[in-house]
Parts: sequence; structure tokens; C-alpha cells
Amino acid sequence: MMGSNNPGGAGGGMAPGMGAGSSDGRHDDEAVLTEFLSSLMDYNPMIPDELVEHYLGRSGFHCPDLRLHCKARVAAPIKDNKSKQPKDRRLVLTMDDLSKALREHGVNLKHPEYFADSPSAGMGPSTREE
Repeated sequence: MMGSNNPGGAGGGMAPGMGAGSSDGRHDDEAVLTEFLSSLMDYNPMIPDELVEHYLGRSGFHCPDLRLHCKARVAAPIKDNKSKQPKDRRLVLTMDDLSKALREHGVNLKHPEYFADSPSAGMGPSTREE
């Protein structure tokens, strides 16, 4: 590799601030994190602080940093919203499934193609006995 032994990235073709030893990216991440955590302190919560501290304490979480409590307070409603999504996983027994299962036990089930509410439903007018 060319330029790997040069300290500070000189002659390596890298832009300033992009070298492996650069701390500008790390400093930017810390600034963004600090800004995010300070915005959490101004956030009006849906869940009271006392309730968050109670449940965090019951779960074994003990930390003097209130910013972490704020993060848990923000994350709780998000988790709750995901659990409210409909779970429509009903199983339906159809006549085809039932007839196959009964056939395995020696019962031959023949079901009509459709169900009628009267004996003459579906018949032509000339074949009806009236």
C-alpha cells in the first residue's frame, strides 16, 4: 500500500481531516449526541418521570444519568405502537380440508358445490315441482 507509513497522511492522497487518525468525525458525532440528549431534556413526555424511574428500578437498571432515563421514556411509546398492529392470523377450516382429514379416517364426505336456502334454489323454472 502506498503512503501507509507516512505519518499524518502526507503524500497518501487523502483529503485533510479524512485520515485514520482524524478526530473531526468523532467530534461531530459527540456534538450531535450532546445536542440530541439536550433536546430530550426539553421533551414533554407522555410517560411521567416517576413511572419511568419506577419500572427501570424494578428491572434492575440503576444509573444516575437522567439523560438515559429520558431515552427510555421516549422509546417506551414507540414499542407500544408496534404491539398495537393487527395480528390477523386466524386459522380457517375449509370443507376441502375437512373432507381430506375425514377421508384419512375412512369417512367419505361429499359436500355440495353451493348451499341453497330452499330445495328449489338453482333449478330452472321447468324442473321445479310446484
